[in-house]
Amino acid sequence: MSLIFNKSDTFTGKTLLQDKAVFIFAGLAAMTAAAGFFGNDYQLRFLAEILIFGTAVLSLDLLVGFGGLVSLGHAMFFGGAAYAAALVAQIFGADLFVMLATGTIAGAVLALIMGIVVMRTIALFFLILSLIVGQIGWEIIFNWRDVTGGADGLRGLPPLTLHLGFATLELNSGLGLFAVALGLGLICWLAAVSFVNAPIGRALVGTRERVLRMNALGYRIPRIRLMALVVSGAIAGAAGSLFPFVNQYIGPNTVHWTTSAMMIIMLVIGGVGSLYGAFIGAAVYLGIQNYVSSYTDRWQLVVGLIFVLTVMIMPKGIVAGVKSLFTGRSSHDA
Repeated sequence: MSLIFNKSDTFTGKTLLQDKAVFIFAGLAAMTAAAGFFGNDYQLRFLAEILIFGTAVLSLDLLVGFGGLVSLGHAMFFGGAAYAAALVAQIFGADLFVMLATGTIAGAVLALIMGIVVMRTIALFFLILSLIVGQIGWEIIFNWRDVTGGADGLRGLPPLTLHLGFATLELNSGLGLFAVALGLGLICWLAAVSFVNAPIGRALVGTRERVLRMNALGYRIPRIRLMALVVSGAIAGAAGSLFPFVNQYIGPNTVHWTTSAMMIIMLVIGGVGSLYGAFIGAAVYLGIQNYVSSYTDRWQLVVGLIFVLTVMIMPKGIVAGVKSLFTGRSSHDA
């Protein structure tokens, strides 16, 4: 069986070279070295947080940008994995690879559970059911006080460590967390690009735009979407596993649907379907939140204004908008 897809539907090696997306991460790598000299601990932790959320939004882009599935339950993968990593860290210590494995598995399992419930639905029904399932997860975490700390969350987590056999490195500094978050972001971005270029990724695009044809050719659409959801959950979980160690704390709001909505806003600002736009959207959103909130509590109004302007002026996001400046094409067509 074969399908014909437009080149714009999926990533190809040529497109990746043209977009020069890899240079974003090369620039971030250079920032790591520069940050060690010029950035203080707070600034580096903030940059780490941007990269962590960027990775989580990247996972959401797999669903929204390539599968046409908008989820308001994505915070359950991210926050649920964060709680899983924090709980394991309290018992066994916070080894980096153990935390990443815990978060990745937790995110994938939670996505599988959600997928079994919602994956045979489409469009609005998928959105609503993902919200309901995600909020059930939030209710469990909020009320299971003996395990999760309830409304107080989990505090005083051990520092993130990396065991090298001959030595143990503590990664609780801002620079250490930033370097780990950067490495994870790059790995997850490469994994997402590989997934999109694989047959399953091309089939996922088909489920977004050519449902009748996919059914006629014998593709099992719910299974394809479920696989995409599990991969998305695994990436979100990997990002979530690092989040508790940025501030040595994790709270129930991380699992709330408002965090899912925040990720969607980040994605729209950066650019749906661009993958690396997830990091740009996270940087813009968190940058506004961090800067404007120091002057007023109404920073959400500024974010809302930026969101509206982005949709009006650059409906495909900042990535497509900037690209149009160099190609001479309208951002509507970029």
